[in-house]
Amino acid sequence: MKLSASCISILAVSLSLARCDDFQQHVLQDKDTPIVKSVAIIGGGAAGTSTAFWLSNVFPHKGSVQVTSTIFERNSYLGGRSTVVPIKGDYSLGTIELGASIFVEANKNLMMATEKFGLNKTRLTALEQEISVKNRPGLGVWNGKEFLFEESGSYWDSMKALWRYGLTPLKFQRKQKEVVKRFMELYDADHGFEHVSEVVKSLEYQSLLNMTAETYLKELGINDRFAQEILQTATRGNYCQDLDSLHALAVMVSMEAGHGTWAVESGNYNIFEEFARRSQAAIQLQTKVIGINNITEVDTNGDTVKRYIVETLDGTSQVFDEVVLAAPIKFSGIHQFPFPTKQEERPYHAVYVTLIAGHPDPSYFGKTMENMPTFVVSTGAPLENGESVIKIFSPTELKDDYLDKLFLDRSWTYRKGWHAFPQLEPIAKDQSFPSFILKTDENDESGIIYTGAFENFISTMETQTIAGKNAARLLYDKWCNSKSGFNKNCQEFGDGWGSYGLTK
Repeated sequence: MKLSASCISILAVSLSLARCDDFQQHVLQDKDTPIVKSVAIIGGGAAGTSTAFWLSNVFPHKGSVQVTSTIFERNSYLGGRSTVVPIKGDYSLGTIELGASIFVEANKNLMMATEKFGLNKTRLTALEQEISVKNRPGLGVWNGKEFLFEESGSYWDSMKALWRYGLTPLKFQRKQKEVVKRFMELYDADHGFEHVSEVVKSLEYQSLLNMTAETYLKELGINDRFAQEILQTATRGNYCQDLDSLHALAVMVSMEAGHGTWAVESGNYNIFEEFARRSQAAIQLQTKVIGINNITEVDTNGDTVKRYIVETLDGTSQVFDEVVLAAPIKFSGIHQFPFPTKQEERPYHAVYVTLIAGHPDPSYFGKTMENMPTFVVSTGAPLENGESVIKIFSPTELKDDYLDKLFLDRSWTYRKGWHAFPQLEPIAKDQSFPSFILKTDENDESGIIYTGAFENFISTMETQTIAGKNAARLLYDKWCNSKSGFNKNCQEFGDGWGSYGLTK
């Protein structure tokens, strides 16, 4: 969703120059003039917009240290993987999330953002109301041939689950709560993390990441029936990956949705538009960055100052003090970096989203419309003519002949394929994670901050805002240490929310 000019306060950006020999000498400001730092943020998704937001709160625009941010986004909208499409191409019928659909109570940043920004959120109760009125089953676990478990919404659900899975769900839940409790420690970190391995070690997550979810669950004593029918259903819904191919942390994160889910009524992208708007960053939509290069300038004291030239596809170049890459290196479209990046690339998983407006055929599942489970796939609220809007995730594109078997009729079909998240494979003990700071070598004091490093740890909207906050914290630690010369001008980082940007 493209932000209108009235929604964003655009700041003047740094020099826009086309040739290196045009760059001017960097002039130091006198002691009474605010210290200004410029940051290029490449990517306008959850990580990029939140980076700009955290920076603006820690470095107020009227403070003694000021930061101007410019967000480069190659699409025509902000939000990244959080975007909606109008049903049947008609906004009067409503919209449906094409990518990131939900967040959970444990997602402190997203929950706080909706509260502070005054965004209306919903628990997605429309379907629950429909179920209660029509007395239809809720969740149906389908194995391709039959329903293994159906949820009726009554007391007997607990009895059926106990009979089928025993006490395994309780055993898993206790462990899952323990893992999530440790994760919450990240919100109270008092410094930025340069390496994902630091995060893993601080949270004691090594065993979760060093083995497949399947192996880990066996070690916990989780029975195969519960693992395959419930836990793998969750990982397929979240990451389109099975228990034998992804690391154990992914299944723990996937099952957090069982404690309640939320969404912003008009689209989760609103959170990230608000992050950007309140940051007062300059927004450059439909602007593809193709190159990042170092430049060394000499200030009036004769000291060298390292900065970056950011080149875009339209042939323009701008100079920045720092760069935050808030997009996967592999798909960033950037061909020129000041250092090798191949070793930091990771394979991403292809996911196909298919949206259908139509009437599902319950006979495919051996059911009638009266007793057809609602949650075999994620279904939106019915349209006026009785149609339902169905959202299906799949590892390959769903062809018409297959969809014709699932639906009595279809009035609208929308397909989208993208590399939504990394392949969350176990990390071998001797394998390194990508670094949050990309640089020539460990002795280099400067480098590009890379929020995508966190994606191989786990990939959600929330964790990308955590990566964005970490990016802001790394810059704060760099600028506000005792060696910087202006640390006395820096305010406390605190929780990073500050005044949470502009008032509405």
